[in-house]
Amino acid sequence: MTLLLSLFRFSLRFQLWRLLPLALITFCSVTYAQEADSSTLVISNSDTLTSTGTQSFAIKVTPSSQRERQLQLSYSAPVRLKQVLSDSLIHLPAFLANDVKTDSRIYWTGAALFKSFPHSQQHAVVDQLNQLATHWQGNQQRAALNLSQQIEQLTMGERIFTSLDYDNVRLNKQANPLITQSLTLILPTRPEQILVLGALDKPVWIKWQTRLDAETYLKQSKPLSNANNSDAWVIQPDGTVEQHPIAYWNRDHHDIAPGAIVYLGFSSLPDGFETLNKDIINLLRNRAL
Repeated sequence: MTLLLSLFRFSLRFQLWRLLPLALITFCSVTYAQEADSSTLVISNSDTLTSTGTQSFAIKVTPSSQRERQLQLSYSAPVRLKQVLSDSLIHLPAFLANDVKTDSRIYWTGAALFKSFPHSQQHAVVDQLNQLATHWQGNQQRAALNLSQQIEQLTMGERIFTSLDYDNVRLNKQANPLITQSLTLILPTRPEQILVLGALDKPVWIKWQTRLDAETYLKQSKPLSNANNSDAWVIQPDGTVEQHPIAYWNRDHHDIAPGAIVYLGFSSLPDGFETLNKDIINLLRNRAL
């Protein structure tokens, strides 16, 4: 009898130890949401999951910033980015299953995390361009107003510039931060166009083509007389900013990814607008596909 009791206690302890890890797994539930979230994000680079609070939060996942219906992943405790991406890859195909018009293949170059929408500087840049228009006349005035209107229409958010390459996140601890609060994850399909704007008659959307460079795309637009004729700025879909030479004397080919933005800066600006080119470029980095 004593031997049987001892065996029973050992078996019970063994079962409890097997169940304990299950109790430590972060609970994730899946729902659908109709509106974008505007909450904030806190990321820690700690190598271990520490106790930073037990308040639940949600990650909204969508293939497009223009889509109202979104997949929502709810977590009851802090979670690694790798887990968020894994859960998104598991549940997003089923979420999109009834949408026959949606390509389920993710364009990872354009994938992005956002704290909130809209970007805090979007309204300020729009105001700057509207004020700039009052300093100019004719084509330049119309161009400033057209640029202001285009920037106002773009979806800009407070973007978190971190790698979303799934293999990199999975294998590199530094690329796998701890997420503790709500955010929006956009996993888009590959766009078919790029946007060309800046010191032009008006912004233009141009079909993306393999191996075309900034100078070639700009030929399909109408630069202003005060446009920079030496270099253009390219904002790649991952938010990387590159300066591409476009003049005959310094031209050098650089590839441009689908969904990128080509920005042609103003070569001369009135007093008080000296930082406008930089402000616009920094804002465009936060565009959501």
